[in-house]
Amino acid sequence: MREWRGAWIALVAALVSLAPAQAGAGRVVLVGIDGASWRVIDGMVAEGALPAFADLARRGVSAELATVEPVVSPVVWTSLATGRMPADHGVGGFLATRMALRTPTVFDRLAGAGLRVGLFEYLVSWPPPAYPDGFVAPGWMRRDPSLWPPDLFARAGLAPWRFDHPRPAFSREATVAEIRDELARKPAIFTKLLSTYRPDVAAVTFYAVDRASHRFWRDAYPGDFAGNVTASGPREGSFLREVMTGVDAALAKLVAQLAPEDTLLIASDHGFQADPERDDAIMIGRTADHFAAADLDPARDGFSLVREWGVIVVRVHPGPFEARDAVHERLVRFYQGITTSAGESLVTVHRLDDAERPAAARRSLFERLRQWGLRQYARRFFGAKFDEPAHGWVIARFDADRMAALGSDARVRVAGKPVRAGDLAFAERFDGTHHPTAVFLAAGGPIRALPERQALSVLDVAPLLLHLAGQPLPDDLAGTLPREWLRPEHLAAHPPRGVPAAQAPRFESTGASPEVRVGDDAMVDRLRALGYVR
Repeated sequence: MREWRGAWIALVAALVSLAPAQAGAGRVVLVGIDGASWRVIDGMVAEGALPAFADLARRGVSAELATVEPVVSPVVWTSLATGRMPADHGVGGFLATRMALRTPTVFDRLAGAGLRVGLFEYLVSWPPPAYPDGFVAPGWMRRDPSLWPPDLFARAGLAPWRFDHPRPAFSREATVAEIRDELARKPAIFTKLLSTYRPDVAAVTFYAVDRASHRFWRDAYPGDFAGNVTASGPREGSFLREVMTGVDAALAKLVAQLAPEDTLLIASDHGFQADPERDDAIMIGRTADHFAAADLDPARDGFSLVREWGVIVVRVHPGPFEARDAVHERLVRFYQGITTSAGESLVTVHRLDDAERPAAARRSLFERLRQWGLRQYARRFFGAKFDEPAHGWVIARFDADRMAALGSDARVRVAGKPVRAGDLAFAERFDGTHHPTAVFLAAGGPIRALPERQALSVLDVAPLLLHLAGQPLPDDLAGTLPREWLRPEHLAAHPPRGVPAAQAPRFESTGASPEVRVGDDAMVDRLRALGYVR
């Protein structure tokens, strides 16, 4: 009888250790702010410009968050979600999908334990797992528009919306507009999803700060590029300052929806700093807007503008040799005809052949070698591709120095007609780069108020999140639970528990995995828009 009694006690203890968080326990909400840095936040808090950040730090804990290598967003966010190093979890770069994961995320474990989990634009969450009673809208590196549940937005009475990095030809004006759109719409959408699906644990990621920091760091901190690094916030009137104010307002809206027993966690994947060594400008063309001036029509004349980022590439479609060669020559003359008002050339133009040329028109060996070298250069330094069938190609590149000297309001000539220089091409700079120290804040629920800045590892977030959700800590986690952040009465009532990883619940995806091309062109275009890829 004693043996049976002991067995029942052991069974009950095991079930309790693996059960969902008790009814009435507070929710846990993780807000990812990609690229947020303490230098920016501290400077603006000191000026009274970020009241929500200041309030969270006052009533909770703030910490410098040590990241992992490589400091690449999908890698770091996955280490945060798994509590494991990149070598263990399997995500090593931007093109990884959830299918690359070799270890479960805390979200998988929580869903497997019976908790409702909601993810809104968390990286490496595509294809979306079918979490029971939860929701998943994958992050911007997704390969298709799939959601879980498929009618995710309709159930919440929302119009479909998700953040996308633009194709790289987008101007700064378009970039600013999209960032403002994210900050204006995402907070309301996420809070509506919270109220509709009522997840026990939820996560959302904002990308506005990262995107603005890459492209507008010089605008925010001009002194950094003259060796005058200060601890102040971004320059008054700078776009990064506007973005941080928008993020602060988003946090205030979210906090207003949370109960005192709910815990809010805020994390970034890395900080930011100036990149003075990368002081070059990338010219982005707008030449497609001016084809009509030379009576060129892509559909009628059989050509495609492949790219205008750094280097312009035009593909002349295959067909009858003489007709195709005439179009090829007209395109070369079009780009050669882009000049200053005084007739000085603004574009270097090269013609590449693909079609077999008749004997009478065959290129010299020197010319064929020159064309081969140009292809390799365009591939190596600008990511240009020449894989599609073609009669030939045009490669053109603006003279960045001469365009800068002219200024965007100067009048230049295209096909003999006057055009504003800024309407033809513009220079883009990426002068902000990653800093290895990230941001972390925690407030609400059982979190203590600690006035001193703490230290935490990205790997420690998973144990904290699991414990706050009432779950035991699997023994395969590389991080540790920051117990000193938790109120003594909470620790007394809910002592941290461990569990062998093999016995820890986890959500197992079902169904076939979609096919993914490793070098997905759309993904590379998005990375180019951030300056990671030329």
